[in-house]
Amino acid sequence: MNDILDLPAERDLPPQAARAMRAGILGAVGRRPARTLRWRVAVAGVVLLAVASGAAAVVWERPHRSAVQVLAMGPGELSPTLRDAAEQCLQWNSPQRRTRQDVSEQPVPVSLADLAVAIERGDRALVVFMNDVGYATCDLQAAGTDQESGGHASEPWRHGDWLPGPVQRLLLTSTEHDGGDVNVSGRVSERVDRLVLDHHDGHTTAARLSGGAFGLMTSDARLKASNDPELVSYDERGAEIDRRPLFQAEDQLEPCYARPDGTRIYGKPNSDCRPAEKWRR
Repeated sequence: MNDILDLPAERDLPPQAARAMRAGILGAVGRRPARTLRWRVAVAGVVLLAVASGAAAVVWERPHRSAVQVLAMGPGELSPTLRDAAEQCLQWNSPQRRTRQDVSEQPVPVSLADLAVAIERGDRALVVFMNDVGYATCDLQAAGTDQESGGHASEPWRHGDWLPGPVQRLLLTSTEHDGGDVNVSGRVSERVDRLVLDHHDGHTTAARLSGGAFGLMTSDARLKASNDPELVSYDERGAEIDRRPLFQAEDQLEPCYARPDGTRIYGKPNSDCRPAEKWRR
């Protein structure tokens, strides 16, 4: 488990880029004081940080990015470029390529069959693998070319199949540290029939659900963290069953969530925890 303030050991970023990422991610997931200046993330490479609630990434905005967007929910739906991205992520996750500060830590073993979510926009791609052990994720640019670059994180499930209610956000990328366009992926329980991102500006973006996983991307959304965009879950009858802030870290969730024995496993300490829910693929 990586501390929220520490870079994953597998990242190989220049010190300047690492400091820029650290500052950006703290602004994205922490409690931000009121400010008048609007920041943009500006780094030399892809940045990716594994935090207590999963993996979060802040990425820069590219002035000429393609409007073409592709979302795949399994290896059978991959475009050629997404397949390149998935295969590169597997190479980065292999024990032969991984280095850790703690030699006892091992990468989560994943294969192409474990691919749950793959998102592509122009020359950038985001892939997430999930299995019973944990997940691995990569954020890549120009996969399959001599200009390829990216970031990687891998982590076992902290609490196995238990989710903080009906939805667990694992990965979030944004074009600005306080909003812009976002790509989101994660897990859902069997109760969730539909999941949308409520922009809180009159617009929504629907997620695609498949096999207990979800993925969504926005296009020209201009999201603002100050508007408190939320992930909203609905059951098969169309009733709303959950609503939570998109940018809120898992350890800051209110209410908290507990296993059947009453042990709190997610969220802030609270005497009125809701039941954690099971994840099944």
